[in-house]
Amino acid sequence: MKIQQFDGDGKMIIVPKETPIIQELNSYYLNMDKLFEYYQGIVDAGCVHFQLPAAEGAIFFDAFNLINGAYRNTGTSISGKEAVDKLLDEAKINKVLLSIYEIPPEKIAFWANVANAEDLYKDLSTEFTDLEGLIRKMTTDHLTGYIEIAFSKDDLALLFMHNGQVLGAVSAETKWQLVRSQNIQAGLVERSRKATAMLNVRRIMLEQVSGNNSVKNNGKKVPSTSEAEEKPAVKPKEPEAGFEVEYQEEYSGPLRIIEMLQYLMLIYEKFISSNRKIRSDFDTILKQKFVQKVDRYEFLDPFAEEFKYAKGKIEYTGRADERRLATGLLECLHEIAAENDMQSWLDKSLWPLREKYSREIDELNIEF
Repeated sequence: MKIQQFDGDGKMIIVPKETPIIQELNSYYLNMDKLFEYYQGIVDAGCVHFQLPAAEGAIFFDAFNLINGAYRNTGTSISGKEAVDKLLDEAKINKVLLSIYEIPPEKIAFWANVANAEDLYKDLSTEFTDLEGLIRKMTTDHLTGYIEIAFSKDDLALLFMHNGQVLGAVSAETKWQLVRSQNIQAGLVERSRKATAMLNVRRIMLEQVSGNNSVKNNGKKVPSTSEAEEKPAVKPKEPEAGFEVEYQEEYSGPLRIIEMLQYLMLIYEKFISSNRKIRSDFDTILKQKFVQKVDRYEFLDPFAEEFKYAKGKIEYTGRADERRLATGLLECLHEIAAENDMQSWLDKSLWPLREKYSREIDELNIEF
């Protein structure tokens, strides 16, 4: 784990380095688009660390998205899409050292959003606030974020928590390596009772991960979060006969369900296309399964073409509503998963989808 503090705003770049893939590549010899496309195909989630002569940064990614970025030099600190664009531009015109690290998919949203952490409590002195009591309160409050313990400007520690559970801590004493032992927590508590420290609590909002959320699927770009925010948030009308959608942010109702199904199908497509043991492609497997289900779900008949899926996009012109469509499609996908031994892979790959579409999953009573 490497940490660098931003200038004066309390934000920081956190680069988990526990599982390195490759280190110190020179960007002069690389095509950055191809680099991300390649590593998105071989790891479920990760981070690219950028080292420049007078700056550094990180871009976090999963199998489909560039989730978030953070950039820092002596006078500037930025995050989100602006940071992603800045780092990619720097890599194209300068010699930048790049190191790539794998991050568990269930943790990527946390680490990707540390740079966007918001102040919850500021400047609590240990003269009046007991660190151990603060940790207990944050555990009860199910904090997702971190507690900063600053004994001086250059002597600080960070205690990371996810949903109230302590993930570990980093400090100057540990050389900014993430330590998961409870000993470091106990040591910080004991030290804070002997020497005054300032405590800051910052909250990470996992659903607000911003960045260049461009799904890459055969070269097709799906609108990013920031691009979607530029468009007016008009609530869509209920479709009559059929509808066609791409990814949108924060819509409810039919479009959100279709968006969820598109995301799910992309995950299945990625597994099947990258698994050499599976001889057929995703489109063929899907259509064969649809044929088996025509008696129950006539709108899935591949010859009627009421439902189409290609390049990460669903087109639907059937009369059945989106809930009925979801029921039929999910039944097909469940069987495809069972027939191709996908469950263990899905268990770790579906975590971001479960987070983003928890409302739809609950409403439709979906089990993955």
